[in-house]
Amino acid sequence: MGYSEDNDILTQEEMFMDIMADYAHKTVTFEAHPKLNNNQLSIHPCNHATVMKKIVDTIVENGGQPRVEFYMFFFLKFISSVVPTIEYDFTIELELD
Repeated sequence: MGYSEDNDILTQEEMFMDIMADYAHKTVTFEAHPKLNNNQLSIHPCNHATVMKKIVDTIVENGGQPRVEFYMFFFLKFISSVVPTIEYDFTIELELD
């Protein structure tokens, strides 16, 4: 869910304004939440897995050793490319290339 500066719930169109055009309506869609009675933005797991594999492959190709305990940081790196208006404070240095 997204909220305006006035704490109003954003419309679907307003939420998509924060999603990079390459991902909007493809990797990220607006659909019914499986547990809540409303629609929300959703990142498709099938596309998420492909992107995460590319990140891990890039690390390996560059001589790195991907570590499972860093998966959440890699995921947040992916999310920051999908939603560039969200700022993250990474507490570790990630070498992806």
